Order: sequence, then C-alpha cells, then structure tokens
Amino acid sequence: MEHILNSETEGIDFTSYSAYIETIRGKIPEHVYCFASDTRYFDLSSHSSLHDSWLESLIVREVANGERKEIRRMEVSISLLGPFHDRRIHLHYSGVTLYTFSAPPHYGEQRFDHTAHGDLFTHEIRLGHDGLLIHELLFESGATFLIECSDLRHSEVLITNEETEQDVHGNTH
Repeated sequence: MEHILNSETEGIDFTSYSAYIETIRGKIPEHVYCFASDTRYFDLSSHSSLHDSWLESLIVREVANGERKEIRRMEVSISLLGPFHDRRIHLHYSGVTLYTFSAPPHYGEQRFDHTAHGDLFTHEIRLGHDGLLIHELLFESGATFLIECSDLRHSEVLITNEETEQDVHGNTH
C-alpha cells in the first residue's frame, strides 16, 4: 500500500488516497476512477464497502483466441462476501500482466484457525507500468493480493436468500 495506509497513525488515510486518485484521474478509465474514488467502497458503514468483506473465490483464467488458441491472455476474478453478508462483490480484471497473492502462515495462532485470510482490511488502486492499473488488497491476516491489469470491472449482486441472488439493478441470478 502506497497511499491509503498512514504509518504515522497506523491506519487508513482516505484523504491522502483521494488526493492521489485525483492526480491520476485523466490517466485511468472513468469507470475505474468512479470505483477508486467512491467512498462507499471504503466506508465502514456501507454495505458496498470492501472493508470487512470476506474472500470467497479467486479464479485465474487464460482466455484463448486464434486459429490454434495460441493467443492467450490472463483474466482474474475475485468474489467477496460483503461486510453485511447481504451481497457478493465481484471484481474482474482483464489484460492481466502481473498478479501475486501472498498469505503468511500463522502457526499456533488460534484466531486464524477458522478465519483463513480474515476480513479485507483495505484496498487501493494506483498507476502501474505504462499506464496499467494496480489494485492491491490487504487482508486482516496480512495476506496481500496485488494485480496489474489493463482494466478492472466491479459489480455487486444482492443475496435475497440462500438460493437466489439479485444484482443491484434487480436482475435475478
């Protein structure tokens, strides 16, 4: 994390991060700017916040095109259970050039015996190599997911009961 974590207060500094996002606004797609700058995705009381959400899945795919399927590109999708457990938050990354997921062991720490990665603590978007996007997510356990890509898409699906999901626009899945 380069902008949202403040070492002096040992916490999240949304003011500094917001200022940084404004400096890169013209260099990132408008939909990415809207996601990166919207306080709902950071606000502890927001049902859309990524803070306190739980990782449900991480899928890495190689999408193949061409006559022999020789043109291959990476895509990554993440699904998070929202902080109030009333929605799933989906992040889809295309044009992936780099990704890492590092999760430190917690040997003998009973707290982590049943929490896996734990709550998502915070996340930030920043510019990467040659105008690519970097999205970094930090989990309670110290696990870090970092991805560099050409595009990021965000969506939310409401969970109306155990069997039915409904996107925020009312479409049933």
